[in-house]
Amino acid sequence: MTRIQQALCREMHTFDALWHEIHLTLREIPLIFTRRESVVFLCLAGLTLIALDPHDFLDHITIIEAAFVWVFAEGIFAVVYFAILLGIAMLPAKNPQRVYLPIPSAAAFAVTTVFTESLIGALSNGVYIPKIWPDIIAFAAVAQLFEFLFVRYLLPDVLADIRKNTPLPPTESMLTIGDHTWSIDDIAAISSNQHYLRVDLCDGTQTTVRARISDVIDTIEPDRGLQPHRSWWVARHAGPELISEGRKRWLTTQHGHKIPVARGRIDEVEKWLDTHPVHSPGTPES
Repeated sequence: MTRIQQALCREMHTFDALWHEIHLTLREIPLIFTRRESVVFLCLAGLTLIALDPHDFLDHITIIEAAFVWVFAEGIFAVVYFAILLGIAMLPAKNPQRVYLPIPSAAAFAVTTVFTESLIGALSNGVYIPKIWPDIIAFAAVAQLFEFLFVRYLLPDVLADIRKNTPLPPTESMLTIGDHTWSIDDIAAISSNQHYLRVDLCDGTQTTVRARISDVIDTIEPDRGLQPHRSWWVARHAGPELISEGRKRWLTTQHGHKIPVARGRIDEVEKWLDTHPVHSPGTPES
């Protein structure tokens, strides 16, 4: 699982302008805006903006062009807003990120305003001149009002309905050590060296973190791998195979590892391998 996929699945604690809290994940957002209630709200917001014409666009362009501009503006706002939230979700954190929504909203509004004003200027052949006061400042307040109404009065019911009637896909088993989070399916092996762990990923990359291997193994489902030595854990999907060299026993993996097997664990390792056939990530276990 990539960092972006992890961020999409990570719960965020968001707050509206009056500090009302709502928990959500970014992967729920596309579902939110495909609901009928959300579509109706966005259409009404767009029609309201066209009718009020807070920027006096209709003095310079046709109503059809104005409708196009507001659809364009809503799209830009949504993309920038989502990108900001995704960036926040990707920041390393042990606890869910806490986000005061008016802040990313204001940033998305600023970017959207630049594009929108530029588009109006082009459509009016340079006749339209943006006015920061009072037009843009007043519109910023209107945008915050729309967001507050949506988050406070519409979003909770939409989320509840989504979670009740549209179950989200199951999340992958994840492993978090310090500020790092991986899918178990991405890890080939973990080794310990004094107070540090080396996490070897299936793509050949490695990460060193400070932790105890016993604490980490306690958080991993027993069927996902085995511990052949006090300093090693190897993933089931890494294809561990038991070999002998003289009086020593080793586990080899598809990723080039050669892991020592402690004498006192040989019987345990053999039994585990007999009862846990190797399978690839994402395939059903036998």
